[in-house]
Amino acid sequence: MAQPVSPEPPFELALTPRTTLKRHADRGTRDLAALHAILDEALVCHASVVIDGSPRVMPTAHVRVSDRIYLHGARANRLFGEIATGAPACICVTLLDGLVFARSWFHHSMNYRSAVLYGSGSEVTDLDEKLAALGALVDKAAPGRTREARAPTPQELASSLVVRFPIVEASAKVRTGPPIDAPEQLSDDCWAGELPLTLSAGPPVDDGQLRAGIAPSVAAGERARTLTSGASAPYERTQGDLVVSTDPGRIDFALVHRFLSEESYWARGVDAWRQRLAMSHSISFGLYRRGEQLGFARVLSDYGRVAFLADVFVVPGARGEGLGKWLVASVLEHPDLAIVDRWLLGTADAHGLYERFGFVRTDTGRYMLRPRRA
Repeated sequence: MAQPVSPEPPFELALTPRTTLKRHADRGTRDLAALHAILDEALVCHASVVIDGSPRVMPTAHVRVSDRIYLHGARANRLFGEIATGAPACICVTLLDGLVFARSWFHHSMNYRSAVLYGSGSEVTDLDEKLAALGALVDKAAPGRTREARAPTPQELASSLVVRFPIVEASAKVRTGPPIDAPEQLSDDCWAGELPLTLSAGPPVDDGQLRAGIAPSVAAGERARTLTSGASAPYERTQGDLVVSTDPGRIDFALVHRFLSEESYWARGVDAWRQRLAMSHSISFGLYRRGEQLGFARVLSDYGRVAFLADVFVVPGARGEGLGKWLVASVLEHPDLAIVDRWLLGTADAHGLYERFGFVRTDTGRYMLRPRRA
């Protein structure tokens, strides 16, 4: 899905009377990248505007694209309609990272990352930008989801109100660390410390009306895994113009399925739904050069004791460049997999490649094992 584009923003936020922090100013940051990171990780924002002389606020989904935020809602929603007309508005997001327990009631606190934006929004009327913004909102929920679900119909697109909000006047604030008790309280007989909090996900649950034979969502499965592991972004490694990434939004599923079902010896004839099912329960790695997919691998693991490396391939036109070796090295260095005790894989003709990474042949010859590390 194409993304809306706009000029590159500056590296620091400008100070204004509304964004100058007066209390705990040391927790503020003008780093634009830090602000972007907060906006990108947060799944919900609160948008507020004055309507008929009364303040109104509404929680809603948002997505940042370059130097703007996009919101969407029904055309009948008055709050979004007011923001779309350019009325002064405020948008706030908060990420709660922990509860802080002090020795006194007074110093109890929370660890958090927050951002506040001021400005005026405008309705997105260009159909290409509108479609791209909606796609970015869907892919923020689970990267790659736009490739699994259908795009909006013209009627659905017309009934949706999409609002852009510029990131021009904003502030970011972060609190980390233990409680800040007074020195005379440090000898109190009271426990003090932090209770870290994280957002996690359970396994995806099928819709009760899901048609039989529909494979699980690869995007939702990967999103659940990254939330559970604490990863906030896809794992990526670069080497010149090459990229290895676990971003499901990049994977060319048609290419992967075509190779495995038509050219591989280990998965020949595999159904598309079965391959999607397998990928939904795996970490999938794509190998790319300037956006074109050249290779693929996936891993099944309990993230502690055992990992199985499967479906490793490089397309015929890109072989002989050492790409397979780099792809395997990138897989083994994934931070969620680096501590796995034993690795297993199956191969009929690539034993030499895997022996470079410590794999040894088992008695069957087809399977290779990387022995337990001392």
